Amino acid sequence: MKKVINNNLVIGLVSVVIPVYNVEKFLKKSIESAINQSYKKIELILVNDGSIDNSGRICDEYVRNDKRIRVIHTKNNGPAAARNRGIIDSKGEFIFFLDSDDSIKNDAISSLVKSYNRYKADIIIGDFRKVDDSNSNSGHNRVFSDSKLLTKQDIIAYVGWYLKKPNKFPLLAHSWGKLFKSSIIKNNSIYFDTDLRTFEDVAFNFDYLNYTNKVFFLKETIYNHLIHNNYISATMAIGANPIKLFGYKIALTKIKDFLKNCNSNADIRKKIGHADVCFTIIQLVRICGQINNNNKKKIYKLINEIISDSNFRNNLQSYSPSKDDSRILPLLMKLKLILPIIWICKYKARKRYKKS
Repeated sequence: MKKVINNNLVIGLVSVVIPVYNVEKFLKKSIESAINQSYKKIELILVNDGSIDNSGRICDEYVRNDKRIRVIHTKNNGPAAARNRGIIDSKGEFIFFLDSDDSIKNDAISSLVKSYNRYKADIIIGDFRKVDDSNSNSGHNRVFSDSKLLTKQDIIAYVGWYLKKPNKFPLLAHSWGKLFKSSIIKNNSIYFDTDLRTFEDVAFNFDYLNYTNKVFFLKETIYNHLIHNNYISATMAIGANPIKLFGYKIALTKIKDFLKNCNSNADIRKKIGHADVCFTIIQLVRICGQINNNNKKKIYKLINEIISDSNFRNNLQSYSPSKDDSRILPLLMKLKLILPIIWICKYKARKRYKKS
């Protein structure tokens, strides 16, 4: 990605970037939540990523009625490319990412900007809640009981918890719900990796954190994150190159580099190795839940490739399961018993996602 330096950023302006792809059911709610913010100094950048439903038309309708909105129509290149386009076209001092099926509270941007003005942190992280398709709050694990200006040691500790339980400590797992400084992003050429279909948010966040001195966590629920009961999303669908679903491999490299840059005394290799196994189990469960006669050979080959990798086999030695973590799957991985791995992952998928 070409380096972009913009010295003409509009002070106080927040660029809200929404990547849009086939979300006609949720898009209006998302857009309305952005344009109805109590903080009025915003621009809304809608990047229509080649939608084939009515999403593009909905974007065009809104742009006619609000001068703060811009629409960019592109070919379908994925959410990472769409966010990058939003970054390049943004004019704000700050950038805020909002997913097109999510929404934000009316005072979300105001609360984030007020926190920035008070603490001058390089990133403001807002709290969020998970909402499922039925609009019931499914909750999430919260680590910090109050708003807090985080030190490097606080971040390092949180990263350690995340690597131990990747699905339990989500504050750094998403790009949405955070107030980023445009100058840090643009002056250091920080962009989303377009080769990744998953975990591109994690990689982006840790690239960004390398250039931060202050991080502020706002203990205020500003963001509603929609959880779809059907776990097979566009980003998780098995395509021609399913290895792209394993973007956490790149993300873990970014985390390792961050910890090294922080001169962390933690056993980085062991923590990264454990997390690699955890993420692999999570992704294989999701993938095997989609297995059918048309893709079973592809999935078999994929699993064989993953568990035969020398780095992964070394990482299996670092796996240290907690009470509710899988024990049998890592053992089967060590023994390279692919069919039992598929059977168990398929069973776990059907049980976890209640797929009949």
